[in-house]
Amino acid sequence: MHYLCAAYVLTPSPSKRPIMATTGLLHPENRTRLLEVLRELGEWAALGFYEAIDLPRPRAYGRAFLRLYENMAILVPEGRLLIPCEPLPHSRTMESHREWFATSLIMNFHHHFGFHILPEIAQQKKVDFPRHVAVIDAVVEDLGKRLVQFGGYTHSNPDMRRVVGEGFLAMQRELDQQIAAVDREVEQAVPGERHLLAALKDYSDGVLALHRRTVAALRDAAAGRPELRPIADALAHGFLHPAQTFLQGFLAVNFAWMLDGCDSIGRPDQVLGALYERDLASGAIKPELARRLLDELYLSFERLNGWNLQIGGRTPDGHDGTNALTLECIDACKRNRIRRPNVAFRITGQTPDTAIIRALEALREGSGRPALYNDDLYIQTLCEMDLGLSSEDARELGFGGCTETMIAGLSNVGSLEGEINLAKALELALHDGYDLVARRQAGPHTGRFTDFGDFNDFLGAVRRQIQFLTDRFVVSISAQLRRRFEEGDPKLYRTMFTRDCVKRRKSFEAGGARYNWSVVSYQGMANLIDSLAAIHSCVFQNRTILAADLMAALAADFQGYEFTRQRLLGAPKFGNDIAEVDNLGREVIEFAWRELYAHEPPRGGRYLASCILFSTYAEAGRGVGATPDGRKALTPLADSAGPFSGRDRRGPTAMLSSVTTLPLDLGVGTPVVNIRLQRQLLDQPEGLQKIVSLIRGYFAKGGMQIQISVISKNEMLAAQREPEKHGDLIVRIGGYSEYFTRLSGSLQESVIERTEHGTT
Repeated sequence: MHYLCAAYVLTPSPSKRPIMATTGLLHPENRTRLLEVLRELGEWAALGFYEAIDLPRPRAYGRAFLRLYENMAILVPEGRLLIPCEPLPHSRTMESHREWFATSLIMNFHHHFGFHILPEIAQQKKVDFPRHVAVIDAVVEDLGKRLVQFGGYTHSNPDMRRVVGEGFLAMQRELDQQIAAVDREVEQAVPGERHLLAALKDYSDGVLALHRRTVAALRDAAAGRPELRPIADALAHGFLHPAQTFLQGFLAVNFAWMLDGCDSIGRPDQVLGALYERDLASGAIKPELARRLLDELYLSFERLNGWNLQIGGRTPDGHDGTNALTLECIDACKRNRIRRPNVAFRITGQTPDTAIIRALEALREGSGRPALYNDDLYIQTLCEMDLGLSSEDARELGFGGCTETMIAGLSNVGSLEGEINLAKALELALHDGYDLVARRQAGPHTGRFTDFGDFNDFLGAVRRQIQFLTDRFVVSISAQLRRRFEEGDPKLYRTMFTRDCVKRRKSFEAGGARYNWSVVSYQGMANLIDSLAAIHSCVFQNRTILAADLMAALAADFQGYEFTRQRLLGAPKFGNDIAEVDNLGREVIEFAWRELYAHEPPRGGRYLASCILFSTYAEAGRGVGATPDGRKALTPLADSAGPFSGRDRRGPTAMLSSVTTLPLDLGVGTPVVNIRLQRQLLDQPEGLQKIVSLIRGYFAKGGMQIQISVISKNEMLAAQREPEKHGDLIVRIGGYSEYFTRLSGSLQESVIERTEHGTT
């Protein structure tokens, strides 16, 4: 392995006196010694942070990146072409430690958290550097107070179009122009703007240093690996200037993705597709090299826990964007049986059926990728929702993380800013606002279930509890987000790589992006619908269960009430194209989502409703007692916006028809829908064409998204018996693919219980 060493040359300090708590970490007597120790520890980010600690916020963050990128090692592992191969060297990854991503630094950088402290690394460094234990403890304590986190999880889609089309030097020139403008507008300048821009200047200088050192490391390694020479030459030009070749563009995209902490990557086939097709036609690149690069990128997603990339969809001028690189991205899913990246295939009315069949053939191999999206309906809905989107920008639709709706390169979308549990709202309505699991009054008094005269009265109580949970969520997250703007990590890397932030002189976190909104996930949708349908049928309509008996059965978690539970399970269920159930679902879900849209996030823009549960539907269920759909207490809730596992009994057409009766256009944050198909359907051309027709019909009726698992019950049962032999068995969860054997037992059972559909 080749690497480029750090720029600092360490020399022994003339003074070895410890930093004493009596004088304080930042006392003038200690400052020089502190910086010397941080150099010796290789804590480059912390070094820069403390160099600028006395400067106005957020200068210390910019200096931290500058020193980090000037000094961190540049690794060039054998066999790899994409360098950097990780955001920070010597990282602990999914591959090495089954960790999301962490480095060997006490002051760690992560795409979501920004800078934060890793106590376990601090402990290890105290072992490695026993003479500096006091300093390390003092730094951990001090930075732990400064590097605070607020609010929910935030993904992003960097502005890869600009990286490839203009180059980083053009982006830095824009920054320099804004700095000059602020210096001219001293009296009119908004407080804090100059400091943000100065921090960005340190950051961008650090990026240039990292780029320069990366190219040097590649050229040094090329002495023993000649295949790296064209890689070094392409990276030397491609990231700084507009890409002139596919190779230059691809390396530039990888470099920018590394700077963002390997989160999501936008629309590579649209950003690079024209260059790829041109270079392919001219012979400037061989398909084999392009596939090697794609495979390495996909494996980096897996190893570093990267998230999403999007393919297909409308181009900014409105045409279907399927191209040769789109198909190569699909085929990479087929070749690489891994869970990442989440690949979102945006399908338009003009997407060729052959491309959809190519995607189904990839899905047949069992990685659960790509997921399929109704591009035209997403664009139409976004344009109709008063989000301020131009048609061209709406067509730049992208997804971050699992599948949170964004505008690639132009938006800050709080991905899963929080959740609202509809099954909990139902439980509160049943118990007059009392939470049986938490054993406290958690919601407003809305009446005892046994006192409701008819179903509509009870439905009114459910609505009131939904309203209460919505209001409580908004108050809580608003306070968190405001603190994030003022006290949290400003996310300088995203500020630089999200269009308009620099021109607006606002950080990514403070509303600098062109479009800002917050995605909120709704849990237990099918549980709520099925429970309401069972209550309506069994208690109020047919009167086969007394209200008091239902409450007693729920309180006992159905122990001693199995007959009552079977009657509830036998009531009509969502997912079977039953009009009265589906209409009830549409009514209550529309109420819930319109309640959310009555509020505005503090960052600006809108809240967007979604149903994205990844593996959290088990955790969400642990806070909810037994429910009238027959579900037992503390067990998983529904895994998506589709039916509860195993309750859809009338085939895929009926299931998808039920889903399209929901107000999916209001859930444009993405209403995830899972479906499990029989493998043999995808083995024959006629079966593939039937599935294409099924998808087209679903989209025509208003379906937004669908993700397909092709895996049999027997395979999953075998994996439960011998997990060590089935480590590569992949299933689709609530927005992404996951290895079956890594799921908890309850989640494994919920996936096994899913209906395995044919095409009737």
